[in-house]
Amino acid sequence: MRPSNKGFLLIDSLMSVFIVICMCVLCMTVYQVILRYDEGFDAYHEKTNDFLTQLFQSLPYCEACIVDEPD
Repeated sequence: MRPSNKGFLLIDSLMSVFIVICMCVLCMTVYQVILRYDEGFDAYHEKTNDFLTQLFQSLPYCEACIVDEPD
């Protein structure tokens, strides 16, 4: 009997599928990390903007100064 190459082809195709799945998982993980970073960065900007808005609103209103000195 002649040895069959079907076992080699099966292992080769399973390794190819495994590598493709690993690459897909890696791409999805990187995408999720970038998405979370962008969401966190936007939330940080909103929080900082709200804090500064409240801070500036709490300052007393500045009236125009009258300067008596001639130019």
